[in-house]
Amino acid sequence: MRAGAAVSRSADVRLAARDAATRALDAAGLDEAGCLIVAATPEHLDESLELCEALRDAAGKGAQIVGGATSAALVPGDADTEEGPALGVLALEQRAHLFSFRTDAPAELCIAAMRAGPGALGVVFADPSEPVQRLLGALGRDAGNARVAGGGVAVEGGLLLDDDLADAQAVGAFFPQPGRVVVAQSHQPIGKPLLVTRSDGRQVIELDSRPALEALAELADQPGVGGEALQFVGLGLSPRPGEAFSADDFLSVALLGVDEDHGALEAGVPIPEGHSVCFTLRDGMGARRTLQHALDRLAARPPAWGIYFDCASRGSTLYGVNGLDLALIEKSLGAFPLLSLRTSFELGPAGDFMGVHLFCGVLLLGDR
Repeated sequence: MRAGAAVSRSADVRLAARDAATRALDAAGLDEAGCLIVAATPEHLDESLELCEALRDAAGKGAQIVGGATSAALVPGDADTEEGPALGVLALEQRAHLFSFRTDAPAELCIAAMRAGPGALGVVFADPSEPVQRLLGALGRDAGNARVAGGGVAVEGGLLLDDDLADAQAVGAFFPQPGRVVVAQSHQPIGKPLLVTRSDGRQVIELDSRPALEALAELADQPGVGGEALQFVGLGLSPRPGEAFSADDFLSVALLGVDEDHGALEAGVPIPEGHSVCFTLRDGMGARRTLQHALDRLAARPPAWGIYFDCASRGSTLYGVNGLDLALIEKSLGAFPLLSLRTSFELGPAGDFMGVHLFCGVLLLGDR
């Protein structure tokens, strides 16, 4: 399948749409696109009707459109800035099975996944203001055999589907083609794995049958963890209760505070008892090593196209420079059409299931 990607940084929505779509089509060798994956900064989505009209003027009246808001859109070779307006377009020759998802109308996701068939490749854009667990439940129930990646769009933006913003909790597309999905963590495990022996919702009360706060305090004795570094400590969670913690497969959870009266930790999501956890630390060098390790496992087959859902906490915020991840991906896998967008959270594999990831990069590759 032919594909091409481009980013326009024009502030005018019509100019940006025509520029990005035309250059993406040229890169793919296409006159028209079957499907356009779009990542736009909020000022462009504020003019969504004009945006979609201009995209179809460039890519054909029958082109499908799906995507959402982002704080930054990048492609390899154009990753010099994460600031200002941006409109990224991935133009694909193949049409997809599009869907919108609402908890009161989940049938579209089920129908799209069924039409794409077993082993399909799924792309999801989610509204961060809506409960994501119901979306995960629907993906597990109705698209359990698909390989799915996605992310939360920019809070002040929205979801794009067909000709306008979508009134939905998520939008997405299933492609009936082979593909791969990998997750690269920004946080690296520190200390030893611990068992959650007592919790209450988002409050972690005991780890290994002693106050959780004591376990956190002991981290200060480790090199490089004391002082201001403690504000970057999180919690790595095994995907399922009873499953041993693995540095290669965990969910990153934010630590929001402490309850000194009860010796407890306040987590960003509920932490059930019986899960194995490990404290983690945000680490730019470790994040680069983790991404390289994931890319090494993928290097056997060059992809046809890709989408990189990159957490807003990464990029220059993590590394101090722009475009490092994209350069690493291109160096490892070769040049191919790749659209990167900043996300508020990420969706990707967690064990045998889909999970909500934080501080991560999730790379989806469509194979030839």
